[in-house]
Amino acid sequence: MHYEYQGWMLAVLIAFDQFGNAIGGGNPDSTISARVGHFSEFTSRKDFPVKYSYWKTLEWIIDLSFYPIDGARHCYQAATADIHGRYERGNDITQFVLSMIIFMVCPLIAIVLWLLSPFFRSSG
Repeated sequence: MHYEYQGWMLAVLIAFDQFGNAIGGGNPDSTISARVGHFSEFTSRKDFPVKYSYWKTLEWIIDLSFYPIDGARHCYQAATADIHGRYERGNDITQFVLSMIIFMVCPLIAIVLWLLSPFFRSSG
């Protein structure tokens, strides 16, 4: 694949990701993966037990979906790469919207990435 096309495609995918994060009540400058990684890794289990489980569940779904291209801990890697990220939890309604986005989109992403994973491994 031509380099410029890869760069363009990645930019478009990130823009969609940021758009989905904004719809789900997050900062439009952050991605869903970075937001989920931030709250799942840096939220205290004892202070927010229900929310901790919520973010960990979303993290597991996203990490599994992106495993073929990023390996383990996709969300954590996204959160630590975005050092200037401003993360917003959102309210219960926007978190429900975020969940629905993840539940609808991640299975499709997973199918595509897992089917194409032999090509990622051979090109890497």
